[in-house]
Amino acid sequence: MPDDSERTEIHEYLLLNRVFEETVLEVYEDEGIPELPHLSMGQEAVGVGATYALEDDDWLAPSLRTRAVMLMRLSIRDVVTGMYGTASSPTEGRVTEHHLGTSENHILGTTGLVGSHLNVAAGAALSARQLDEDRVTAVFFGDGGATRGEFHTAINYAAVEDLPVVFIIENNQWIEETPASEVIAVEEDISEMAGHDLPKEVIDGQDVDEVIETVSAAADRARRGGGPTLIEAKTYRYRPHAEVIPERRDEAEIEEWKERDPVEVHRERLLDAGVADEEWIEETRAELIEEIEAAFEFAKDDPMPEADVMDKVYKDMDVDEDGGVVR
Repeated sequence: MPDDSERTEIHEYLLLNRVFEETVLEVYEDEGIPELPHLSMGQEAVGVGATYALEDDDWLAPSLRTRAVMLMRLSIRDVVTGMYGTASSPTEGRVTEHHLGTSENHILGTTGLVGSHLNVAAGAALSARQLDEDRVTAVFFGDGGATRGEFHTAINYAAVEDLPVVFIIENNQWIEETPASEVIAVEEDISEMAGHDLPKEVIDGQDVDEVIETVSAAADRARRGGGPTLIEAKTYRYRPHAEVIPERRDEAEIEEWKERDPVEVHRERLLDAGVADEEWIEETRAELIEEIEAAFEFAKDDPMPEADVMDKVYKDMDVDEDGGVVR
């Protein structure tokens, strides 16, 4: 159980993710953002809880929606410049924040191929064991990723080799615009179809404390040589799959999930326990808004990368008279 200081720190991370996503939506609707937002509002507890439960040098392989990994391992400015693909971003503009990787922060880069990072995560875990490193790899993916062949190849290999991997399904109930229940042949839990010989946990993805407890136990087991664990966190996103896709879900369903909002659940828990008060929460929220808005202002004025930085990344690109990539 986290102590009081850790509980307020966890809540600050939840607030950071919520306020950040609210700001992204506001800026996108007002003036646009180069990277198409795939917002994680409603799912914050999964990414925050899992990242908090792991060590700083454990490897993380996020899905493009697991914003918490980026916000907890990088600076806010790095995340925003990553979204704008500018020269100051961690990859100097070679790739946007959705798929960026950085070895300094132990984040594995991913691709637009859904589920492709699952086998990469198993490979990172294999390398840790071969190098005799006490590292665990955690890989995040959605219910759509669980329908891919890579789901089975990665889990099977990790189970056969007893690799230190924690597989985390962020089951938000919808695969883009299709209910997961229409395309996944299970009675209730996606983890039912995994089959392979490894522990499986189904948890409340709206409860950050439950996420931390479950991922901590899985990581401890992996470090002791106990092999991988599959965790299915039941959660929900409040926004469409991406901001260009019209909302077709039933409003009553969205509102029902909002009644168990992960930030609100944790907030009420802290207030009831006397760990934090309304004044601290509002001050923290205001400070985060100020820091996030400053990062957006910086990114908007940040130059695009020089053309030679993009060599062998893109075949064709527009270059201005000073040799910079045209925004």
